[in-house]
Amino acid sequence: MDAALSDPDAALTALAALPLRDAALAFDWDSAGEGLDRLRRMMSRKGVDLETAALVFFQGAPERYNMIAKADLLPQAQARCNLLDSIHRRIACGFYLPDPERGLGQARGQMQSWIERQRLEGTAGRSGRWVFDTCLLDIQVTGPARPIIVQRPTEPAALESLWKRLSRMVRRDRQVKPACELES
Repeated sequence: MDAALSDPDAALTALAALPLRDAALAFDWDSAGEGLDRLRRMMSRKGVDLETAALVFFQGAPERYNMIAKADLLPQAQARCNLLDSIHRRIACGFYLPDPERGLGQARGQMQSWIERQRLEGTAGRSGRWVFDTCLLDIQVTGPARPIIVQRPTEPAALESLWKRLSRMVRRDRQVKPACELES
């Protein structure tokens, strides 16, 4: 594994072999370079839970860039901040569901301190780049577990094409007269 840490390509290959949660948490933000796209793809999957997303967000060191305007970012920080923006948006809109058994788990303390810091900044008249809605997080963390929507099984007859069903409906409702009857 030491060879994988020194070679970025080998590190990305080693990450691909890990389960999604472990791979996302093992991602090294500081030597990422081109690997940010790989993390972006990992974080856009449906199987990522809220705890993992919050931990990955905080591993990206958002506090370093929270008070810097997007236009003032250095070019090497733009890709990182864009990914942090993406993860933040997904957390804020509820894309990442909490694990019913863990909720925010290990990220709870970091999230609470972040929200407390954002509250203090708000009272001082400042607002950072990444603001979490405390009500939304309270609902996600303390509320009942949301059921995961599963696609219900469909019968083979229900897989019939829409075009066939529509054409059958049209034929039933509208009787088409032969051309010879229309002329008379």
